[in-house]
Amino acid sequence: MKSDNLKRIILYVFASTGAVLFLLAVFIMFKGNKSINVNTIMEIIGANVVITIGLFLTQKIELRFAILEYLLDIIFMTAVILVSGIIFSWYSQISAWVPLVIVVVTYIIFNLLDIVRVHKDIKDINNLLKKLEEKENTAS
Repeated sequence: MKSDNLKRIILYVFASTGAVLFLLAVFIMFKGNKSINVNTIMEIIGANVVITIGLFLTQKIELRFAILEYLLDIIFMTAVILVSGIIFSWYSQISAWVPLVIVVVTYIIFNLLDIVRVHKDIKDINNLLKKLEEKENTAS
């Protein structure tokens, strides 16, 4: 695995874990509880590592329609969360839909942020191309 990919995986794990923990904390506050178990935090980090590595692997699969790729990602994440919930007994404390909603919301947020980043990159590249073109025109 390239070091760039490893850096991105680590960044995504921490970012997604932070987002999931924030959404979980909001849910817990609304439910009236006051704390999150430390073991649960470690379990969430573990699930996020599996999800992030899995999503990096599913990016290598090119399907005909982008919506199918998103659907594959959501199915994969749902499976990891359902299995993690069973292994770590999350569903004795909360309903199964809570972690699923948190994962889907986090996935949507990260995809929207990715779209914004890509549009910014495209704009920056176009500006650089425009400057290069202007430079070439003035040099001629």
